Amino acid sequence: MISLYIKKKKYNAFELNDISMEIIPGNINLLLGHNGAGKTTIIKSLFGLIEFDGELIIDNRQFSFDSQEDVNYFKSQIAYLPDNISLLDYLTPTEYFQLMQSSNGVETTNEYLENLIEIFNLEKYMNVPIRNLSHGNKKKTQIVSQLFRGTNFLVFDEPTNGLDPDMIITLKRVLDKLKSQGIGILISTHDLNFGKDLFDHIVILRDGVMKLNSTKEEVKSKFGNIMLEDLYTKVNKDYYKYIEELLDELNISGS
Repeated sequence: MISLYIKKKKYNAFELNDISMEIIPGNINLLLGHNGAGKTTIIKSLFGLIEFDGELIIDNRQFSFDSQEDVNYFKSQIAYLPDNISLLDYLTPTEYFQLMQSSNGVETTNEYLENLIEIFNLEKYMNVPIRNLSHGNKKKTQIVSQLFRGTNFLVFDEPTNGLDPDMIITLKRVLDKLKSQGIGILISTHDLNFGKDLFDHIVILRDGVMKLNSTKEEVKSKFGNIMLEDLYTKVNKDYYKYIEELLDELNISGS
């Protein structure tokens, strides 16, 4: 299990306080919030991209990015899909996957990689330079490059950006399959429809504050069988009350 606790983190004019997150094997943790809520800051803290006051515990061991041994262990355990597409685009997908295999010490089989390539419909693009691929196929290449590493934990930031309906549905099924095999997954997304059937645990942020941090069972007990959009609006009721007041005053004629 991965446990992240941020006691306090100031980032430009933004501040996070008393934030706790867990990624549990065989569970999907859904992270929701508006732009600027703190989702990316949490993920950057988890990956040591920004410093914070708090602690990171992985498999019951206190983790430090100052320890090379800890860093190597971290890299072997966690795969990360950022919201932006960052690939060596002068390579083909075939060359890129080979590079990932050699540089990350990937231990999964070629059969597993070939299966992922087929699932994400990349076969006919494997020898095309990544720079010449469509945005969607670049995104699929990025997804496969992280999935085939065979890590115990996955962190996906806006995984559906650039994917067509077929691939969004496929990705949901892949993540559900990996969850059933004991993989712990954290998904940060603005796509409520994508996350509604997947999550076992949900965190909702607003302006650096955790408005909700609950299991699916706790959500059902407190709110009933509620749609994710309705849950999000209930948790952020003060904001949406304000929006309704503004909508009441909205008049296209100006009179």
